[in-house]
Amino acid sequence: MTDASSLRMQPVLVGGTGRSGSTIVGDLLDHHPDLTLTRPMEVRFITGHEGFAEALHIHLVDGRRRGRKASRTAVDRLTNRWYRRTETVGLHQSVTPEQLATWSQHYLDAVDAEPLAATQLLVHRIMNTIADRLGAARWVDTTPANARLADYVELIYPDSKVIVVTRDGRDVAASFVSQSFGPNDVFEALALWETRMLRSHQAIAASRPDRILVLPLLDLVVADRGGSLQTVCDFIGVPVAPEMVDWFDQNVSPEQMHPGRWRSQFDAQVTARVDEQYSAACGRLIGHGVPIPA
Repeated sequence: MTDASSLRMQPVLVGGTGRSGSTIVGDLLDHHPDLTLTRPMEVRFITGHEGFAEALHIHLVDGRRRGRKASRTAVDRLTNRWYRRTETVGLHQSVTPEQLATWSQHYLDAVDAEPLAATQLLVHRIMNTIADRLGAARWVDTTPANARLADYVELIYPDSKVIVVTRDGRDVAASFVSQSFGPNDVFEALALWETRMLRSHQAIAASRPDRILVLPLLDLVVADRGGSLQTVCDFIGVPVAPEMVDWFDQNVSPEQMHPGRWRSQFDAQVTARVDEQYSAACGRLIGHGVPIPA
């Protein structure tokens, strides 16, 4: 039997372009008795913008001077932006300021000489502390950038599994503009979807193949619910649990996914422009070998 410390080195990292369904997948996995969704459900400091996976990559590719600057930026974002996002959301629920200050200083003291070891130590300390608080044997994180940095995070967690959730870019764009975060212009949102799809494809290509599962949201929610659920569990190495199936059936319906919502969300002129821009984006992505969600 795999012990708890070993399982914690095999996290499940769910990601996508944003508004692609990673939250649904995270909640679904959280209802498996052997898996626990992190709190916050997006820890962000590992793969988020200017986080520790990115800083590690800069150390290894661009050298000590740029790496040192990236490390300091990552620590600043960790201790400020990501530590206490709201009163109830943030790393502060699990890690004390004293722990974070001590661990961050250890990281900065060691990262120039041993960037990989220093990054692993800091990230593992924080994530193990979160797992301890939650009583988690194996944890799941849904930071969207997990998809785009799947290759970078492989160094930190070589035995991690990454689920990349994909969705029609027009529905992603329509979903973004209805939120209080992200682009509020549908054409900007489409451009962002294209950029993130390309980077995710590059990250997948640079990762060990057995670590990555590309999961179309349409298959999971509409076209092949049972088969997709089995595929996800087989990929992670756990049996399908009745608790997962019950939660999925009761809380995620095909109608809730709103496939094709972009057609009814905008007027005919905007819809035509969205379709035209999406067609062009898909052509460019296909030219790079990127599979397009149905």
